[in-house]
Amino acid sequence: MFSNFSDRLYFLTFFLASAGLLLRPNRVSNWISWLFVNVFCLVAIGLLVRNHQRSPAWEFLHDWYPVLMFIVCFEEVSHLSFLLRDAWQDHYLLRFEAWLFPVPPTVWLGRFGSPLVTELMELGYFSYFLLFLMVGGRLYWREDKRAFRQLTDATVLSYLLCYAAFVLFPTEGPAYALAPQYNFPPPGGGPFHWAVILLQTHAGVHGNAFPSAHVAGAVVALIFAWWHDPKVGFWLTPLVILLCLGAVYDHYHYLSDVVAGFAIGAIPAAWMVGETSSLHA
Repeated sequence: MFSNFSDRLYFLTFFLASAGLLLRPNRVSNWISWLFVNVFCLVAIGLLVRNHQRSPAWEFLHDWYPVLMFIVCFEEVSHLSFLLRDAWQDHYLLRFEAWLFPVPPTVWLGRFGSPLVTELMELGYFSYFLLFLMVGGRLYWREDKRAFRQLTDATVLSYLLCYAAFVLFPTEGPAYALAPQYNFPPPGGGPFHWAVILLQTHAGVHGNAFPSAHVAGAVVALIFAWWHDPKVGFWLTPLVILLCLGAVYDHYHYLSDVVAGFAIGAIPAAWMVGETSSLHA
């Protein structure tokens, strides 16, 4: 029935989310709405799988629908934070980082805050929203679309691993858990700072901190860029570094979140790149 790995992953994800809502509806206040969303997504995936060979338009929709599902799943899982657990688990990360550092890295970075530093960090953080489109777009217009579909599969797998962690180990992030230690928010910068604030205001969620799904997705795109187009990988590397730093600087993530997100992105990407190597061996 399913035509690729991403289809199977998404179908399983929405099925399990629906089952969780039905089994523990008292844990999610708007569970009926999210159950409807899950059923809609399951039906939509079924239609795309069934019709993807009928025309180029259907094929295009089938190839690119995972981008929209990233957003749907990220939003939904923030409402499932207490589906299995009764409280935030940040204290484990705080204890671990206190063992490693005398000052939490997110607080320490704030000491170097300035409008210029903020704008550089936000440049990196904003680039996340374009990385998959930039790398995926270049790969998609090749005659052989296997690299694009492997990029999609690796990205979907890395995101869904993050989403599973959000439910099994819910964390709200340093903006909430360490709020008393911040003397002030990061100083305002320029247009990138404004754009990130706008996106976080309308699309940000409470929770979904560990691991960083933004870092995971960015690392997948970066590894595929280096493998298939090193010049693009070279130019994207500073942006991903700034993204990692900006996630901590902006109080969205602990350093632990970034490291875990890097690993969760790198492993699926390396696996898929390895599959590409074996095909050409």
